[in-house]
Amino acid sequence: MSLDASIKQNKGQILNLWLKKFTDTYPEQSAQFFQNSPGQFNNPVGYTFRVNMEKIFDELFQDNDPDNMRKYVDGITRIRAVQGFSPSEAVSFVPMLRESLWEVCGQEVSREGLLANWLELTQKLEKLAHLAFDTYMSCREQLWKQRAEMFHNRTRKLLERAIAKKPAE
Repeated sequence: MSLDASIKQNKGQILNLWLKKFTDTYPEQSAQFFQNSPGQFNNPVGYTFRVNMEKIFDELFQDNDPDNMRKYVDGITRIRAVQGFSPSEAVSFVPMLRESLWEVCGQEVSREGLLANWLELTQKLEKLAHLAFDTYMSCREQLWKQRAEMFHNRTRKLLERAIAKKPAE
């Protein structure tokens, strides 16, 4: 059996393991909520994680369209950036996918001599990690720009009020 066939056959198991590893980076109560509360409206963050992780998985083993991949990665990293995760923690979902793939399909790689396929897959995952890091940094930069603009506007308004209250000479 080829590595791709094994991965596609075990997709559900891999995705569930990947989601568990990912949500375990949150406090226990949050992790349980993200995993067990279905629905876009009851649990928008968990839903966003789940949907984007599945789309990343599918895109990785289908077309691997960079624009689609960027959009799906952005859905996860944007949330992690706002939540204040460090860069390595924010993009840790990519190595978690590799770990999940290995835990589920690793024995087949070594048993069936699919090391070349595994190396090719890890190269794709490396590119995905770079994309995730770039996306995270872009989000953090955008957040800092917004904060700087907010402080600038506050300071300007304070100065305008102070000048307006100043008695005429």
